Amino acid sequence: MTPAVPVAIEKLRQLQPGQVLRLEPMEGLPPSKHRWKQEEIDAAILALAARRPLLVRGEPGTGKTQLAHALASALGWALHGATIHARFEAQDLLYQFDAVRRLSDAQACKLREPGWDEKQYWQPGPLWKAFGWETTEGYGAGREWVGGETVAGGEAVAPAGHVVLIDEIDKADSDLPNSLLEVLGSRRLIIPPLAEPLVASEARWPLIVITTNEERELPAAFIRRCVVLTHDLPTGPAYADFLVEHGRTHFGPDQAEAGQAMHEDTLREAAAQLLQDRDQTVAAHLPPPGLAEYLDLLRALQELAPGNPKVQSEWLGKLNRYAYLKHRVEGEGAKALRQNRPNLGESAA
Repeated sequence: MTPAVPVAIEKLRQLQPGQVLRLEPMEGLPPSKHRWKQEEIDAAILALAARRPLLVRGEPGTGKTQLAHALASALGWALHGATIHARFEAQDLLYQFDAVRRLSDAQACKLREPGWDEKQYWQPGPLWKAFGWETTEGYGAGREWVGGETVAGGEAVAPAGHVVLIDEIDKADSDLPNSLLEVLGSRRLIIPPLAEPLVASEARWPLIVITTNEERELPAAFIRRCVVLTHDLPTGPAYADFLVEHGRTHFGPDQAEAGQAMHEDTLREAAAQLLQDRDQTVAAHLPPPGLAEYLDLLRALQELAPGNPKVQSEWLGKLNRYAYLKHRVEGEGAKALRQNRPNLGESAA
């Protein structure tokens, strides 16, 4: 079996900062474009070489989730994702067992029917798939993955490797990262229906990408066992340049269809307005708009007036407050916003 990790590291070394990768839909994530940064490439190489998870931290909308999508696409690996929520349990990363369905089938006397199999009630989670792909056959929908190759009979070919996305881990309580410490430390999984523990080999260790918006502090012991990539954002005019660069990536001449590219003036105007609104919301101690809101607005402008910067600018003046100002501002913060944006009237207060 070809060692996946050395091959993957060599692929990552071939990536160039500034290179744009088109991303096809994968694991429920929409198509997009990713512009590589050197720090992303270096951090991913370190995580793979050290067999450690890659913890990506930063404010919402900075492309943390997309990085996992881009890494899976660049490596040709399968992507298995889990978005964390308040009721998420560590076990869900390994498996889920549909006890309700099994009870219903038992009451309906289906457990004695020909072809019945206990495996159907077990759904492999992201880590089970990544640690033991070959063992998931027959369990739930365990062998299904977006982007997989098939052979003549329609049977899925085993992926060359696996990227596991654990998205927004800060939404869970400390039990989840603490449970992951044991799993990632021992590098073995205990799956109840399997006779033997799953152990990931050194040569085929999966790349585990964990994202956090830092809404809750993670345990120090957990952070120490991760490779950490922080998406620091520039400030002032440099932040506007950062936005425009990403605007070009998605809507510039090299990416958009002929005649539909966003004009540089429109990109700059939208960035300047976001920078102003961002400063005001930060002063009002509210979550500021960022890259995600900027790209949403550009996408709308392109849809409303493709290739027409004059009409796009007119729409920008009408729509930017709905894209950027999403939180109710009161007191002095509202007064400052109205002074800078007279078209807001009283709506910001």
